[in-house]
Amino acid sequence: MPISRARRMNLIAMAVLLTGLISLIAFHGMVFADRRPDGEVTYGWQVWPEIWQFITDLDFSDIADLIAASAFLTSVLLIVVAPFAIPVFRASRLAWWLAAIVSGTALTGLTGILVVDYTKEPADAEELGPAFFCLIASQVLNFVGLLFIRREHSPEQMVASSP
Repeated sequence: MPISRARRMNLIAMAVLLTGLISLIAFHGMVFADRRPDGEVTYGWQVWPEIWQFITDLDFSDIADLIAASAFLTSVLLIVVAPFAIPVFRASRLAWWLAAIVSGTALTGLTGILVVDYTKEPADAEELGPAFFCLIASQVLNFVGLLFIRREHSPEQMVASSP
């Protein structure tokens, strides 16, 4: 029996979402930024203490940091949960729309803030590491994976809906 188009799309969605999760996991062990003058290297896992410090300070006056922290936390949650929530997204279009909109918003917000923050530095002062690109790739893969999810119809539903 041939595989349906919706089933094929859902398998592709699972592969893309899992690739995004793997990319997020790889982000933690890679160099995020290499600051040339002082030789300081920032790894992906070092983002977590910075976010924790930002949250515990309760000083949300810098809107760029607020957007970056909230978008990072939201996207990490979606990237981790999405591969395992495919049945929920297939069953509920409301859940799918909510996840897709939040994923797209977090992707836009965090990518925009990171690109603006890290491209304003002189090229000789700081070099972006592979973790930066893994983080962006994991968000893009999560968003694209969500777009691949399709509702699968059982043969009974297909027969009942045909004229």
